[in-house]
Amino acid sequence: MYYNNKRLALSVFWIVLGVALLALSIAGKLDPSLYAGMGGALACVGTFQVIRNLRYRKDTAYREKIDVELSDERNEYLRMKSWSLAGNIAVLIESIGIVVAMITGQETVQLVLSYSMCLLLVAYWAAFYILARKY
Repeated sequence: MYYNNKRLALSVFWIVLGVALLALSIAGKLDPSLYAGMGGALACVGTFQVIRNLRYRKDTAYREKIDVELSDERNEYLRMKSWSLAGNIAVLIESIGIVVAMITGQETVQLVLSYSMCLLLVAYWAAFYILARKY
């Protein structure tokens, strides 16, 4: 399930992109305050993914552990409940932020939070109706 060459190729792509961004920012072609950190992070993430993918290919115990984690129903249920809880918390925090921004007169912050909350609620509504048809 987890073993495929597309994942390995994508990880190598992240390393190459990260090194390229880092080199271009050091050379002064890109803004070093932004792209140096992004390039370093992409290279690190790509390296860790390559290591993980190669370990999965060689270590059978690790492969079994990962396969169980990916296909276990309990983990699937916990992931679903975690996203549900995170969505509720995000909507509540954004609602409080909208009211605070309104009171303090920060219209831009209020609009950004309002649009973000609206996007979350539209995504929830669409997912609900898609899942209602499926189940």
